[in-house]
Amino acid sequence: MRVAIVGAGPAGSHLAHELSCSGAEVFLFDARDAWEKPCGGGVTSKAIAEFAFLGNNGSAKQMVSSLRLMTARRRELTVTPRSDFAIYSRRELARLMRQRATDAGAQLLCEPVGQTTRVDGQWLIETPARQLKVDFLVGADGASSVIRRRVGIRFGQEDFAYGLGWHVEVERPPAPHVEVGYLDGISGYLWLFPRADHLSYGIASGYREATPGELKTRLLGYIERNNPAAAAEIRANSPRTRFYAAMIPALGVTSWERLRASDPAQSWALIGDAAGFVDPLTGEGIYYAIKSASLLARAMASRITDFESMWRDTFGGELRRAAGLSDRFYSGSFAGQPLIERMVQIASRHRGVREVLRDLIAGDQGYIGLRQRLIRSAISLNRNTQHWDTVR
Repeated sequence: MRVAIVGAGPAGSHLAHELSCSGAEVFLFDARDAWEKPCGGGVTSKAIAEFAFLGNNGSAKQMVSSLRLMTARRRELTVTPRSDFAIYSRRELARLMRQRATDAGAQLLCEPVGQTTRVDGQWLIETPARQLKVDFLVGADGASSVIRRRVGIRFGQEDFAYGLGWHVEVERPPAPHVEVGYLDGISGYLWLFPRADHLSYGIASGYREATPGELKTRLLGYIERNNPAAAAEIRANSPRTRFYAAMIPALGVTSWERLRASDPAQSWALIGDAAGFVDPLTGEGIYYAIKSASLLARAMASRITDFESMWRDTFGGELRRAAGLSDRFYSGSFAGQPLIERMVQIASRHRGVREVLRDLIAGDQGYIGLRQRLIRSAISLNRNTQHWDTVR
C-alpha cells in the first residue's frame, strides 16, 4: 500500500513509523523542516508510559516532577505526579519523531502539498517538485488542516481556542517546575513550561472571548510578577524572546458527536489536531496525536472501517465528556465560590482530592470516572471533618 501523510508532526511522523514498519510505502510531507511550534510541549507521564520512546531517547527535554496550580484569586496548590513528565522543545520532538519515521523506511519530503485529487480510486498528490499516486491519504496537518477542509470536514469558530505567548531564552537550564494559572472572567488559563534552553510562557482562551491585546496584558502581568527580567526583555523586543500565536482545537459536545475522522470508501483519514483530537479542558494534544496515529495504523493493517469505533471507544468518549464539563469547570460555582477556587482550596487540605487532581493532570484519571472518584473523596473528607469535630 502507498500512503501519503500530510504533516510531519507527532501524529504524522508516528503513523509514518508504524506503517513503514508494517511494510507500507509511506510518503511523509511537510512544507518545512522541524520548527519551534507554539504549544507548551508537555508530554504526560501517561504518554511516556505507553510510548516508551518519548522518555528513552537522547533528545533534549526537561523532565518535570511538580506542577503548581494558581487560581484567579491567587490560591496555589503544588501537586507531584506519580512519575515525571517531559517538556520538549517542539523542534526537538519533531526531529526525534521524523528520524524514527525515516529510520523505519518512510520518505520525508519537505515540500508543500498543492493539489490532492481523487483519480480512478487513488489520490493524486501534487507538489512543486513531483506528482505521485497513492492508495490512501492522511491529514495530519494541524489545527488549521487543509486536508480536513478538502475532504469536507468543517469546524466552526466555536470549535477553537486561541493561544499566544513568548519563548524566552535562558542561560542555564530552568527549574523543573510547571505552572498553570486559571483566569478570571474567561474560560482559559496561562502557563509556564520550562524547556531545555528556554521558558515557554503562554495563555489561551475560548475563541473571541478575549482580544489578543487583552490576553497579552494578562500574560505579561503574570510574567512581571514572577520573572521581571523576562518581562523586561519581552517589552524591549529582545532577540532572546520570540512571540507566537496559534489556534487550538477545542471541540464542543455537538462537534464530538458529529465528528467523522475517516472515510474508508474515499480512502482518507484525519489524525491529531487535524481531527480535533485535543482535550478541550487542558489543551493537551500530543498524547492524542500519537495515540490516534497508533490506532489508525492498526486499523489500516486489519480493517480500516474499524478506525471510527476505535478512536471513539479509546478516547473519544473522554474528550466528549471533557467538552461537557468545560462550562461548569470554568464558569460554575460550588459552596458560594467559583468551582476552580473551591477545588484548589479543598485539595490543599485534603489528600484524596489532591490525588485526584494529580492523576487528572498526569492523564491517569479519566473524565468519565471523575465524578465517582470525587464523590468518594468527598465522603472521606466529610468523615474526617466529623472526626475532628468530635475531637474538638
